[in-house]
Amino acid sequence: GWFSYRWSQILEMGRIASDTTVLKASPDCDRSPVAWQPPALDEVVATILREKPAVVFAPHVETASGMILPEDYLKAVGDAVAQAGGLFVLDCVASGALWVDMKACGVDALISAPQKGWSASPCAALIALSEKALARLESTTSSSFAADLKKWHQIMQAYENGGHAYHATMPTDTLAVLRDRMKETVDTGLDVLRECQWQLGRDVRALFSRYGFRSVAADGFAAPCVVVMHTDNPDIHNTSLFRRHGLQTAAGVPLMCGEPDTFQTFRVGLFGLDKLNHVPRTTEKLAEALEKIHGR
Repeated sequence: GWFSYRWSQILEMGRIASDTTVLKASPDCDRSPVAWQPPALDEVVATILREKPAVVFAPHVETASGMILPEDYLKAVGDAVAQAGGLFVLDCVASGALWVDMKACGVDALISAPQKGWSASPCAALIALSEKALARLESTTSSSFAADLKKWHQIMQAYENGGHAYHATMPTDTLAVLRDRMKETVDTGLDVLRECQWQLGRDVRALFSRYGFRSVAADGFAAPCVVVMHTDNPDIHNTSLFRRHGLQTAAGVPLMCGEPDTFQTFRVGLFGLDKLNHVPRTTEKLAEALEKIHGR
């Protein structure tokens, strides 16, 4: 999908990697419009063991396709990366309330952000590191001043030890809001919110299915926090029809997986405490809009 293709863009434009190997999602040709599924797990594991990459990047939930990598898939990738001596980086920016157990899945660096599942404003990257990743961090030198992860880790250590340190000006107000939203999330209950996320995703996907929309993600890989559907209506694709009925959706973007020129989608994000604390209300508002659109 477009937002895992982003890793290729970053690595190439920053001249960070000497070589990259890309494993793409594949279409399920048994239905039309086609559903997409992650690359076959056997192929992924075999490629990692053969190529022995220094770093493997993967999205937990990919927002161009609405696709999720199940826990067993993540564990198998994590085991293969460890066996090959690399680091497993998991992009969880769009994971919503689907918390990932880093140790169980063999994840070395987990990347999150404030603006989706944490119900806050974008202001920083949230990065969790395994012991192996921390050891590797100490032996590296960043090519960036502002995005020097080792320096920011040292800054964080200073604060956690009761001190104060400075590297670059931080967005303090938005970080404070993020802190409050994270506390509210934890107080609500992480397990409770995870179940609400799955329930909301199931309800919304069932609702779209009743109105004849087909999922981009294949069965077994459909994310409950980002729903992406095929459409042949340009006003649905560009979100204008939803906006007329009071809903904020996102226009579809390419998968970068060799899909046809006729590929058109729209995306619905199901993030944040407002939606997760009011699952029936969220679904009802969407149903009202779909009824009006369907009636047209």
